[in-house]
Order: sequence, then C-alpha cells, then structure tokens
Amino acid sequence: MKEGNSVVEYDDSDSTVRESEPVNNDEGNDIENAEKKKKMDGGKKRKREKMHHTDCKARMIVKLIGDRWHVIFFAPDHNHDLVVKPSLKKFMRSHKGIPQAEKDFIEMLHGCNLSTGRIMQLMNEFYGSAQLVPYEAKDVGSFRSNIRRTEKFKDMQETLDYFRELEHGDAEFFHKIKLDAEHRVESLFWVDGAARHAYIESYHDCASFDATYMTNMYDMPFAPFIGINRHGQSFMLGCAFLRDEKTPSYTWLFETFLEAMKGKAPVSIITDQDAAMRCAIAHVFPNTNHRNCRWHIMDKFTGTIGPVLDGDEELEEDFKECLNHTMNPQEFEEKWDAMINKHGLTDNVHFQRLYALRSSFAPAYYMHCFYPFLQSTQRSEGFNAVLKKYVNPNMSVLNFVKQYQKIQDKCLVAQDGQDFKTDDRDRRRWSRYPIEKYASTVYTKNLFYRFSKEFEKTAEYDVKPEGQIQYYLVPNNKFVYGYGKRAYLVTAIQDEESYYCECSKFDRDGLICCHIMKIMTRLGVKTIPNHFLLKRWTQESVPENENGGVNANSHVQADFIARGGCDGLPTKNPGASALLNPVGNPPRSKVKGRKKEKRLKKGMNAEAKRKNKCSICKSTEHNAARCPEKMGERVSESGCVRALGGLEG
Repeated sequence: MKEGNSVVEYDDSDSTVRESEPVNNDEGNDIENAEKKKKMDGGKKRKREKMHHTDCKARMIVKLIGDRWHVIFFAPDHNHDLVVKPSLKKFMRSHKGIPQAEKDFIEMLHGCNLSTGRIMQLMNEFYGSAQLVPYEAKDVGSFRSNIRRTEKFKDMQETLDYFRELEHGDAEFFHKIKLDAEHRVESLFWVDGAARHAYIESYHDCASFDATYMTNMYDMPFAPFIGINRHGQSFMLGCAFLRDEKTPSYTWLFETFLEAMKGKAPVSIITDQDAAMRCAIAHVFPNTNHRNCRWHIMDKFTGTIGPVLDGDEELEEDFKECLNHTMNPQEFEEKWDAMINKHGLTDNVHFQRLYALRSSFAPAYYMHCFYPFLQSTQRSEGFNAVLKKYVNPNMSVLNFVKQYQKIQDKCLVAQDGQDFKTDDRDRRRWSRYPIEKYASTVYTKNLFYRFSKEFEKTAEYDVKPEGQIQYYLVPNNKFVYGYGKRAYLVTAIQDEESYYCECSKFDRDGLICCHIMKIMTRLGVKTIPNHFLLKRWTQESVPENENGGVNANSHVQADFIARGGCDGLPTKNPGASALLNPVGNPPRSKVKGRKKEKRLKKGMNAEAKRKNKCSICKSTEHNAARCPEKMGERVSESGCVRALGGLEG
C-alpha cells in the first residue's frame, strides 16, 4: 500500500536465525566460561588497583533544618597527606565527572566522528592546558561508549523516525525498507528530493555503483549510487544498506531505485566485477549499458601480466596500443591476435583470461556509450575515501544517515561555489579562436577548461584532405596524449553542420574532440552547433523545481513506515503500533570484502612476488627453521634415532 514517499516490505523467506546474530544469554555464558578457562590456563588478567585506605576520620555532616542546611558535625583532621595540586583532583573518584554543558559539546564532536584524542586536544585548547582539564580522556571515552550503547538498541526505529522528520522539510524525500520474518531490517534505501529531481531531469545518463564495507556496527555493506553533475563533480543519487551481496538483494535495491526515480533507469552504469550485481543489473536494467571498472580488472593481473610487460618494452607498447587506441571490437581483436602471434603468447593462460573479459572493460567495446571522463569506479572510490572522514565503523545507522546529510550538504556547497564562479568569473582562454570564445559562454567553468585543454591538442595535428568531405588528422609529433600515434578520419559536411570523427569522443564524454575542432577552425566555423552542446554541461542542466517535481503522495504513508507497522495496513495509533511491534535492528552481516593479505600490488609494472630462500641450503621450498639439514644436525646431536618423516625407534 502506498501513500507517501516511504515504502515498507516484508520477506518471510528468511525464517532461520543467522549465525551472525548478537549472542544470546547461553552464548554469553559460554564466552564467560571460555574467558575463565583462558585465565586459568595462564592468560593475561586485567590488573585492578585498589584504593589505599587509611581509615581517615575527617568528615562533615550536613542536615536540612527547615529550609536551610546546617553543619552539625565537622572533623577537619586527616591522617594522610592531602592533594595539594589542583590539577590532580580530576583523578579522585569524588571529583570525577564531566559538566553537562561540556557533555553536550562532546556529544556534538562525537557526531562529527572526531576521535577521543582529538576531542581532548580541543578541550586542552579551551582550558589553556591539558593539566587544567577537569577530566581524563578515559572519562570522555566512557561517555562516548554510553552514547553508542544508547543508540544501539533502538537504532533502526530511530533511523526511520528521523526519516519521517526529513519528510516534513523535504516533500520529495524517499525511503524504503525491507524486513525479514523476524521484523528486522534486511535492506534500507533512501534518497533526498534534490538528488531525485536532478537525476530525473538531467543526470540519468550515467551512474557509478559500488559497495563498501565497515561503515556501521552491523557490518552491512553500504551501496551508494554516484552521479556526475554539470561541473563534473560527484554527488549522491541515493544510498542503501544491504544485509548481503546476493542477487536478490541487489535486485530489490535496483527496483527500489527505479521506483524512486519514476522508472528512469540509468543509460550507462559502471560497477566492479561482482557477479551478483551483474545478474541484478541485467534483470532490472536490461537496456542499460553496463561496464566493469578497468582499474580493478587490470589490478588483478598485476602479478601475472605485469612482469611479462615489464620485461619486454615492445610488447608493453603493443599492449597499450591495442587496449587504449582501438576504435571498435573488430579492430581490437585483430590487433590482439597480431600481438599474441608476434610475441609468442598463444599459450599464455593469463593473457587468455584477460582476453575473455575484453567485452566488459575494453574501451573499444564502449566507444559509443556515455561514460564522461570515466573508465573506472573512481567516483565511488573517491566517495568512499570521503566517507571515512565522516563515519566511524562502530557507529549506528542513525549516526551514518546524519553524516550522509552532512556529506550531501558539502556536495551542494561545492556545487554552489562552482555555480558562482561560472556566473561571476571570466574564463582564461588558450587561443583567440571564436569557437573557443563561444564555448566559454555556454559551458560551465570546469567543462570549459576541459574543452580548452582538448582544444590545445589541435596544434598537434596536421590536416590531409581525403576527398571533398573527409580529412585525415595526422600527429605532427608522432604521439598525442589520449590518442596515441594513429591518424583519425573526420567527415565534415559544413552546410548540414554534420561532423563525425572515428575517435567517438563526443559519444563518450559529450564534448567534441580536437580532431573535429581542427576541421572547424580550418573551415572558419565560429560557433559549436547546437546538437553538439549537451544541456547537462550547462548552467541550465537542472531546471528549477517549480511544480514540486515528482509526486510526493505516490508512496506509503510516512507515519506508518516510520513506526514500522507489520500488518500491512496503517494503524489509527502509530505510536501504539511502534510499542507493540517496533522495527528490529539487523544482525551482523558477513561481508565478502577482499582480505588484506590477499591484495595484489598496484600498477601493471609491479614485479612478481619473490620467494624467500632458506639461508642454509638456498631452497625456496622452506625456511631456515624447517630446513632438513638443520633438523638433521639436531637429530644427530641429541642422539635420537628418529629420521625426518620416520618413526621413533
């Protein structure tokens, strides 16, 4: 049932309790017994220091008489030395504690993902010295632990309540949850109204999607959709938490994304090589161009193909020419076969494996697909790097959602800054050609500088006419960055404002290439034809949302979703529904992120991993500690008759 920007779903398929659930009482007892056994076996014990007692008789008794306090007994004499330094009083149990005003401030810093050490540095500055701060870092750490503990138990319920608050300020805010059979959150997706409007109006042509880990206390994979705005900046098109990375989870997420975006699937999407993700994209986005991250694929072959290329300069040059500067699948396969035969790599299984993946990442297969200045998931990776500055892995989902709002605000501020510079500043041009001056008036600032950088490359080509409407662009310096050594054929019909280059840069990036620019300047063209000006690269890319954009009343009622009703119908008393059947926190997820010890070295030129040698016999099969010669010496010295691998006599 739908009446708002929120949707709830229930899944009864998961009726079993996961192994990764928080421990129950029995499991807790087992853990305690294991700890006791560990201590009995000689494990490390926590050192507890006892307070030194002197049976001091000094005291003061105060009694309330009427409406005034009266001292009725006072014994001033102590039988021990007094603490004379004011800076030491914070170590006394009676003086420990953080003032409420500073607790509120520390809680705010805690929400900004500052570490306890950084918080103490700030407090040291406020008090003027670390000795004057009336509490320790340990006290701050304990206070922060209490904050996390209170956030933990009603985390998802409070997150949904927070979404309801956001809906009051943003009528287009959308979120949707999926619950398992035990009424615990299985999947969660949300997107703000500004991102929805921008995607629907202009930025649905390309998206980057990737999953990252360790962003919350449940280890749920975090999956953001990243888009590219008119300035070439990254921004979020929606975020999700998933319990696992299986095809059904991704299918639910992509279907929810379609629902939030009024059925508009991305024209192009780039992801890593996750098989479950690929299956879900093929099912939900059947007409979307899907490619894999080139960097991730090449990185996996670093330790195998890298040393081969590093040892043969000519092979490396042919490999790069085949991979980077072929214009279509047929040309790629012809050059690949020629390279393999030329260098005798027919039986090399590593090149065979890379060739089998060619259609998922090689540029030749995506020359006419819109991936602006993009061949990898660098947009998503860059966002993950920013995320680490805002989010602590031990934080709750509620804290994460609030930090997400701060990151989105940061993106909006960066966009506003570029908008101001685009409207307020003149562009610095490379030449005085009219076409470059015209480009400076239509493109945003960042995109104009990309145009200008491309325009500079026109000086690196000579023009050789080929008939009346075709021209060959030949490098005059043998090599042009981004285009290699080859010549490019440009077809130009000036009367029809029709220009085409076989490099297909306009199809990929939405900007005309230096080859077409060269012919335009040769023919005296002073402006860029309108069909070569993509609206998404101009200030008018996203119109003002005058009519409220998407329909804000096309989904389930917000109160019902925020309170987590479970019977499929809105209740008359949402608060009562929350008390009877609140939304439960998810169990810990088992992520399939790559282990650190198995990560390969970066770069295609990295050398193969060298095996360690035994310092005694120089063998690579073992180390010195397990050397047969050394072990044989030990046997003879001890008089033992046991031989290596034999039986004791």
